[in-house]
Amino acid sequence: MHTCRVVLFLGVVFLLRTQHREFAENQLDAIALKSLTVESVQEWLPGATVLASWDQQSGTRTVLSMEEEKIGAILQTAPIGNSAIGYLGPTNLLVVLSSDGRILDISILVSEDTVEHVTAVADSKDFLSAYKGLAWDFPDLWPDIDTVSGATLTSYAVKSAIRRRAGSQVNLSKFPDEVQASELLPFFPGLQSLKIESHSENPNLVFGPVYDNTDGIAGYFLRTSPTANSLSGYQGPTDTLIAFDEQFRYLGSLIRSSYDNEPYVRYVKEDTYLDDLVRGKTIDEISNYDSSEYEGVSGATMTSLNVLSAIQTTARHLQKYNNGQGSNVNWSWILIECLTAMLGFAGICLSFVGMKHRRKGRLPFQLILIGFLGFIAGEMLSQAVVVGWAKNGFPLANAPGMVFLCLSALTIPVVSKHNTYCDHICPFGAVQQLTMKSGIEKVRLPKRLRRFLKLVPGVLLLITLLAATGCFELDLASIEPFDAFSFRVAGWFTITIALTGLVVSLFVPMGYCRYGCPTGGLLNFLRFNRKSHQIQLRDGFAILMLILALLITS
Repeated sequence: MHTCRVVLFLGVVFLLRTQHREFAENQLDAIALKSLTVESVQEWLPGATVLASWDQQSGTRTVLSMEEEKIGAILQTAPIGNSAIGYLGPTNLLVVLSSDGRILDISILVSEDTVEHVTAVADSKDFLSAYKGLAWDFPDLWPDIDTVSGATLTSYAVKSAIRRRAGSQVNLSKFPDEVQASELLPFFPGLQSLKIESHSENPNLVFGPVYDNTDGIAGYFLRTSPTANSLSGYQGPTDTLIAFDEQFRYLGSLIRSSYDNEPYVRYVKEDTYLDDLVRGKTIDEISNYDSSEYEGVSGATMTSLNVLSAIQTTARHLQKYNNGQGSNVNWSWILIECLTAMLGFAGICLSFVGMKHRRKGRLPFQLILIGFLGFIAGEMLSQAVVVGWAKNGFPLANAPGMVFLCLSALTIPVVSKHNTYCDHICPFGAVQQLTMKSGIEKVRLPKRLRRFLKLVPGVLLLITLLAATGCFELDLASIEPFDAFSFRVAGWFTITIALTGLVVSLFVPMGYCRYGCPTGGLLNFLRFNRKSHQIQLRDGFAILMLILALLITS
């Protein structure tokens, strides 16, 4: 019978996941993007008169002027950015680009994350506005933008979604042929054979050492594709191979392939003026080179200037790549996730040791739970988390510590008699445990009232299911007190529930946990106990909920 309870819970999760696929398919069709009118982009592109239909291949809508000239474009981060999950789910953003590919504005189209956190991100004056003016096609050159205080995971996910969507533009395979060592032989005339390796961990940056026949380093190579694929001459991008000596000084370049047409490409290949200007310069000097000193090749000006622009752009990527090795590690995020996982593990250990050992260090542990897990990390199990993860999967990339904590909270009750999360990890539960020592005289509720109040968690679980299946809109974070720890972004309803729960717990020990918590009710439903083999009233209620979910989602 206990196994059946777990199957019932997994059945509801499966139905929520299945129903959510329709939402994902709608995003693939760019419904939100298609519904926009030309008036909605005139704030950033005043000359806009026509908003072209959605181009499925590029994932954009071109913005045209009255003369039918392209003056910009709009795009959304979904579905590429949907793998970036915040607290509960992904956020789909609208990006407005200028004609030269610069970001004019980024705004939120739709989000499955917590309403309060999404609102905090949208209302932040410094977060999304920090992207304005950046070159869309070169996310590797963007500065690191600070997250929004109180909505860390949501803003992390938004940053990741924007970068993934921008990066998808760069890594298009316009020049599929890989670099061959023989192509570099003209730059190393004293050598008859060469070997090359690509050392970049960035798929958008191709560079590496050049080895001679004794495996000694003879120099280095750098390729402008795919890094500079978005830069265009007359007709399109040009793939240029650059050679450097063993001290990483410029030796020369050659055009491997180009979307530009003849005879312009041939003119540039035959001209050596660019190599003469740049020869001997380091990566830093190439990046900072004043391009106005190069007037281009007569008769092929755009193609030649595009070659120099691609070389400089790729050099800047390599410069940032080399400077950024090991320096962009987010140690504060690593610390938060590690401590979250450690607190979860410590709570598991506490639930399996005797009462005598639990008392040692109990108060400091509770204060750490409240201070760190509640106010600093804000990573707690809730109905909003359960539903969000059921639909969108686990945010392993953004919150591995939280995933460990929440999964252990759900699985340990299934295989043992311990409700580890409620008893030893939940910050709000820890606050209530401290209120028990307040000295206020406790109230014993009448038996009938206690029976009635025990139905509240089940009713809230039913409301959660109805909201999750789309019967009505409800911010699930608002029916529990946990978001109140993030008081700067929490809604008043959440804060009211938290304050009411604390006041009640002063008179009724663990009052909210016993009579008001749907997450605690779910964990107790999954908890193994001496009556687990018996059919109980809660089992009938769970079966009805599964049937209801089947009817709604079918």
